[in-house]
Amino acid sequence: AVLAPFQASRAIRSFAGEDEGLKEEDVNEVGGKLLLGDDKPVTLAFADNLDGDIAQAARDSITYAERYADGNANKAETPMRWHAKYATAMKYCGWSTTGYKYASHTVKQKNITMESIVLDIIGAVAGANKGAMLKLLGDAFGTIKSNDGLTTLFDKNSKSGKEADFRIVPCLSSTKGTAITALLAMDCELKTEQGGAWFWKWNMSEVKMKKAAAMIELNMDEHERAR
Repeated sequence: AVLAPFQASRAIRSFAGEDEGLKEEDVNEVGGKLLLGDDKPVTLAFADNLDGDIAQAARDSITYAERYADGNANKAETPMRWHAKYATAMKYCGWSTTGYKYASHTVKQKNITMESIVLDIIGAVAGANKGAMLKLLGDAFGTIKSNDGLTTLFDKNSKSGKEADFRIVPCLSSTKGTAITALLAMDCELKTEQGGAWFWKWNMSEVKMKKAAAMIELNMDEHERAR
């Protein structure tokens, strides 16, 4: 399929302006921002050092990738194709996607939360940016957990019965001013039912997971040409 030029995020309710339903919160007192899709299991966290135009480019790219993947694959029936289309769209929007592969993920520890699993995965792919990425993501999770409305929204969008899926995108600026992110997508099959918000309170000793995770970098010139 040919990729059409992508549209600005303000035209899409999932990542629309705040007055149209976007859940946007301060991540911490420094000024980072947290964005949650209204009807998509997507969380974007922007560090306070990220240029506004670059943050908007990241926001638009994720929006476009979600729409393009949904329009070219049925995620429930062909998840590998869906994630491949997602990566194709991100590349079209100017992001390098080397290493972004959808594959099974095994966790050997028992009695851990999905939050800790995500932090471990991000830490493993973030390289020299590990400290900054984990701090940003930790602040973002803290914001969600401390806000009942955001917790409910994330839970509603990411889990259906014993199936769960989500995309997490912590974005920050490199020392050269380039936008980088440890993009993570996960699909889970939960084996047990427990109370509370599944991402933070459930025992994850019985769960099947597949994930795609990689450090990716934005080429702003390519992004602008794609418009």
